[in-house]
Amino acid sequence: MYTIRIEYIRQAVISSIFSVALMMAVHAAVMPVVSAQEKELPPEIQVDILISAAKKDILAGKWKDAVQVLEDALKLGVKLPGEFHFHYGKALFKTGNYDESLPSLTSYLTLVGKDGEYYEEAVTLVVDAKNEQEDAKLRSLDSEYQRTKSAGETEDDMVYIKGGCFDMGNIFGDEEAEVGEKPVHTVCVDDFYLDKTEVTQKQWIDIIGHNPSKFKSGDRPVERVSWNSVQDFIKKLNKATGMNYRLPTEAEWEYAARSGGGKEKWAGADEESELGEYAWYYSNSVRDGTHSVAGKEPNGLGLYDMMGNVWEWCSDWYDRNYYENSPAKNPQGPSDGSTRVLRGGGWRSKPVHIRTVDRNDFDPDIKKFANIGFRLARDP
Repeated sequence: MYTIRIEYIRQAVISSIFSVALMMAVHAAVMPVVSAQEKELPPEIQVDILISAAKKDILAGKWKDAVQVLEDALKLGVKLPGEFHFHYGKALFKTGNYDESLPSLTSYLTLVGKDGEYYEEAVTLVVDAKNEQEDAKLRSLDSEYQRTKSAGETEDDMVYIKGGCFDMGNIFGDEEAEVGEKPVHTVCVDDFYLDKTEVTQKQWIDIIGHNPSKFKSGDRPVERVSWNSVQDFIKKLNKATGMNYRLPTEAEWEYAARSGGGKEKWAGADEESELGEYAWYYSNSVRDGTHSVAGKEPNGLGLYDMMGNVWEWCSDWYDRNYYENSPAKNPQGPSDGSTRVLRGGGWRSKPVHIRTVDRNDFDPDIKKFANIGFRLARDP
């Protein structure tokens, strides 16, 4: 985090102290005045009583109560002592109100100078308040950057995918649609990252140390991996990198395959006649097996092989009736089950099974099939 040197702040405090004090004086001048006739005691005495009460709240760590008490003193409309400004500024700081704490603290420093009882603590609070302001600005800028990133931006071979809402399920009215693809339902997903390609054999070997694949080549997708063995890979990868990779949810996968929830029956392709440009599937791979990743055209988000090559594990348990009760916000799938979701089709899949809305499932323990792999996701 960005840190401001205390020496610099000390100088800045002293140099700006009189201008701040002037603003505080003007502010105080327009405060509502409570008629002394409405009180038994003179307002100056009431201020002293309120300051004493606030000090007790401060000692007890009741910062909000102290702020409220001192604001009652402000309403009396009389000239307030330096001690008031220190305690008010400190209480505001402790409640996280850094913008308003600074004028009170600098007003205290103006009134009492270096001989003030709380001078050193006040200077420290000013420094800390300015640091907190700067950190808040940086957090705001980072948040704004996350919000304004362009979909398709890459980072560490992952594609940034701007979240949104879409109609999940078979929106195409296909006669060949399976029961599990219905009903169509609205789903919203948060921003996330997704691997540009399926995880390769080289990437798997680097983490696990051996290659389980049938069609061996470093740049082909790893296959013959069970859902459970993928979890072992992710655990070791996260430990090695300090990151938090995971499998995508089924909703995230479909949203990404459809280039951000668009009406894409196939990932990137509008017509069945175009599938050979985007996918390794039955028509061009049934005799050859897998191919190197990113060998075909990507979809609209820059994601390769979202259909064909290998089926891809998702994090969800599978339930053919899940769409009937799926939550709208970031669905995670059923709480339990016997099989896990697979999406996207593989090198020997026919066009119907590489559709973006097609659902499949498999036993999470079995890893003998050479057309099942995965790609990774992570949160921003």
